[in-house]
Amino acid sequence: MKNKNRKTLIASIISIFLILAASFSVSNMQIHAVSDSELNFLEGERPDGQYYTIRDEDGNIIDKTSRFVFVGDEFITRDNLRYKVTRVNGDEAYAKLSGKEELKWNGNKISLKNYFTGIGVRGMYTGSENVPFQGAEANNNAVLIYHTHSDESYLPTSGTESKPASGDVFKVGEVVANTMKEKGVNVIQDKTPHEPKDNNAYKRSRRTVVKHLDEKPVAIFDIHRDGIPDPEFYLEEVSGEKVAQIRLVVGRQNANMQANLDFAKQIKAYLDEKRPGLIHSIFLARGNYNQDIAPRNLILEMGTYTNSLERVQNGARMFADTVPAVLGVTPGTSPGSTPGDWKGIFWVIIALVVGGMAFLVLSTGSLRGAVEKLKQFGSWEWADMRNRMRKKE
Repeated sequence: MKNKNRKTLIASIISIFLILAASFSVSNMQIHAVSDSELNFLEGERPDGQYYTIRDEDGNIIDKTSRFVFVGDEFITRDNLRYKVTRVNGDEAYAKLSGKEELKWNGNKISLKNYFTGIGVRGMYTGSENVPFQGAEANNNAVLIYHTHSDESYLPTSGTESKPASGDVFKVGEVVANTMKEKGVNVIQDKTPHEPKDNNAYKRSRRTVVKHLDEKPVAIFDIHRDGIPDPEFYLEEVSGEKVAQIRLVVGRQNANMQANLDFAKQIKAYLDEKRPGLIHSIFLARGNYNQDIAPRNLILEMGTYTNSLERVQNGARMFADTVPAVLGVTPGTSPGSTPGDWKGIFWVIIALVVGGMAFLVLSTGSLRGAVEKLKQFGSWEWADMRNRMRKKE
């Protein structure tokens, strides 16, 4: 009897371990435990007004950003070259080429169905609310827009880079919202200010996102601008119009990282075809950025503070005009599947099956015993079902 109890205990431990291990590999996420204060710091921007220049191994400039850069961060360039940061030295970061992403739009609508992020993962970084997932029934086509750094503005237009609680990013968000509404998309733009622009800004904006989850948004965009001083770095002519380019930022410190990266790649693939040059790059940054709350959840960096608001809005309008097609969001349609969504569900199912079989093998003492248990269970269920059907008759 003692041996049987011991086997049962061992089987239970192995089953739980397998389920948790697969859950953590759902999104191929890069993850380790961090404190609230460390995470808040990771998500901030350099307070000294400076920025990082990211170079390849030959010293060529790959990218620039005012966000903190860490070893392990990744950049996908305009040309879809993927680099991984190997060292950071002062204001300079050096990255190694990992390969080239094959980003081609295949004409398929991405999935907006439930995304299962794994057991015990949600909320582990900020200790925040246990919030619901975006629902499979999210057919109201709602897109949520909000602004964590609600002071961010554009110097050439407003004469300042910061207007607390009334930043120019609100006006950029309005252009995105109004353009999408013209295409029949239901858009929620929340203009709640989240000042000051400190390490706790994302904690405050998290409450803004959470209060809208009952409306089941199919995508969430946090609109920002960069803080590098060079106005030329984001300027581009797209479809004959001068615009400020857009960087997509994916937090790699959360369970939705793969689903959000898939979403960013699909946006870039589609816009590279329809509006080539509009997407500047994709930045996989160390941090959460509230992206653990739900998938299809990105930061949009609309140009930098030395760009004019007009050029930023030109780019924002092009983005909003094309992204609904990526979402598959049109009046009267239901949303439909990302590779990241189905990958997560697949691994969880595999973990449950393997864990269940391990439990049965160890508890019965043999594979044959486990098979007999399954047959016995099946015969019980089938008999029970027939009895219920007879009672109904």
